[in-house]
Amino acid sequence: MSRKLFAAGCWVLIVMALVHLLGHYGMMANQGDGDAERQMLSLMRGERQDLGLGMVRSMMDIVAGFSLAFSLLAAGCGLFGLTLLRHEHRAPGLLRQAAVNYAGIFGILTAIALRYWFPAPLAFIAAAFACFAGAAAVGRREA
Repeated sequence: MSRKLFAAGCWVLIVMALVHLLGHYGMMANQGDGDAERQMLSLMRGERQDLGLGMVRSMMDIVAGFSLAFSLLAAGCGLFGLTLLRHEHRAPGLLRQAAVNYAGIFGILTAIALRYWFPAPLAFIAAAFACFAGAAAVGRREA
């Protein structure tokens, strides 16, 4: 059972990354619905700041970079977890430790999402947390 929960958590992360990429595309293509939103997007795209070392970026550049990084890191965590799952027989107990670590990380990320984000990423992150926490709990009983 813990293997299935762990795998489910990994797949939730991969799906979240793909859905987030769709949202990223929507953000980059967004032109704004009203005057205030159009002005805000124009400022985010047009006002560039010198960040040092010859790097000049707009706020939209920075937001886009973090958005892409979030998708890549979620997919990477999911793929890494599936790799651990595939090779768990080589290191007994490693999968449970990974589940504990993932549960801790995504538990903290769930708290951050509750405070700062909106429902879509919160739902995915909380689902991943529940899967990994369940895998850690069931893994403890199976050991």
